[in-house]
Amino acid sequence: MFLLSAFKEHLIGQSHGGTLNKIRNQNALFERAAGKMLLLIKPLETIRTAGLTNMIHDNQYEYSLPSDYGFLIDLIPQDNRGTWDRAYRYNAGTFDLKKAQSNRTISIEGSEGTKKIRINWRTHSPKVLHSMNSYDGNGTWLAVGTATNIQTETNNKRTGSGSVRFDSAVSGDGISCVGMSAKDLTDEDEVGTAFVDFYIQNSTYLALLTSVSLIWGNDITTNYWTGVAQTAQADGSSFKVGWNTVKFEWDSATESGTVTPSTVDSAKITFATTGAIANILIDNITFSLGRNFDIKYYSKYFFKNSGGTFLSRPSTDDVYVLVDNDSLPIYSLFCLKEMAQQMEGTDSAFDISFADKELSVLLPAFRSEYGDQRIKTRISYSGFPRFRT
Repeated sequence: MFLLSAFKEHLIGQSHGGTLNKIRNQNALFERAAGKMLLLIKPLETIRTAGLTNMIHDNQYEYSLPSDYGFLIDLIPQDNRGTWDRAYRYNAGTFDLKKAQSNRTISIEGSEGTKKIRINWRTHSPKVLHSMNSYDGNGTWLAVGTATNIQTETNNKRTGSGSVRFDSAVSGDGISCVGMSAKDLTDEDEVGTAFVDFYIQNSTYLALLTSVSLIWGNDITTNYWTGVAQTAQADGSSFKVGWNTVKFEWDSATESGTVTPSTVDSAKITFATTGAIANILIDNITFSLGRNFDIKYYSKYFFKNSGGTFLSRPSTDDVYVLVDNDSLPIYSLFCLKEMAQQMEGTDSAFDISFADKELSVLLPAFRSEYGDQRIKTRISYSGFPRFRT
């Protein structure tokens, strides 16, 4: 790495005037040149490894990426990685069409200006506390508060044959079920994660929704766990019109009484709102054991301050440029081309031509030495799909 002040000395040596005083908005120039260079080569100095914010669970596909994520190199289980634990990357459509059949597949996608990663990695099959295929098929879902119109919905569901529909009149309304088929959650006790799918019909109702809460246990009045109310989806994104998934970490829940985890048979779901919401749907309450993963990637941030924080744009000369001696001349040439666009004049065309000629030699040499470690996107599945194992 080089301090930006030291890197500028190399640029001064390449500029005809012997100074950078004529270059306006220098920090923006450095950021712009870095972005162009990183599209063409991948310096080792920009590789980072970070833990995914959320554990990966079976049948849960949405996960957030580090803010400086640029290009994916590897997805790494933190425990006992086997030779088969390798991720295969597909485009968004292929990933989604094949996720029920495949395993260890990923897709890098975007949503409202933010990149995300979708992961399909089968580890521990989730336990279904209640499938919510009908309101009275496994115990009976009853009103909490002033909730009304509890019924089975067969036309709109997340999975299975149906979901449970109800109307909420005021904040705290919801539904509860006591005496469903007991589920043994001993393995998940205080380490697992509960997931609930729910549906909001339109943007008017969405604006009234504040949070979602879940209670589970041997009953809902004496021996039960209360999860932390959730104000966003499981992947951290905002609630949206349509189907949403929320998660409740068992280790942050509060126990009332003494719950026997081997015979959990009761649950209550409530909604904090600022007004009445009609036609809320709920489908699936599952408990899952997750797996921690690291993500290795090329950062899109090309600068770092003395405190170790990666930056997209420098603000002072005492930040570091993430280049080594072999990538230094390449980056300086990209900067020279950006400077030439500003300077114009008789030397501008010469500088651009010189930089292009130098880069035509340096870029292939760099790629030959260091290659590109990214996981490339496969266009489609070849042969039979990678069935889950």
